[in-house]
Amino acid sequence: MSAKKTKSAKTVVVKQKATKKPNALHDKLVKLFSRPNGATVHDTMEAGFKYPAMVALRIVERKGYKVSVKKVPGELTVYTARKA
Repeated sequence: MSAKKTKSAKTVVVKQKATKKPNALHDKLVKLFSRPNGATVHDTMEAGFKYPAMVALRIVERKGYKVSVKKVPGELTVYTARKA
């Protein structure tokens, strides 16, 4: 008996990355921090962001911006973002 070799066709499965839909709140934060005079914690709360400012800064950083914090004694802390 001779063994007959057969070719088995393997199916190739291509996985696609799930695309994330844009978050409207994150876009608001980017617009706030991109303003020439920046934004304060009060501005972010008015936009509907109820979390600490450092979380908002990290969100904006993930969007590709460079963030900076300016604290003048006796005034509110101002957060600004510039396109990196």
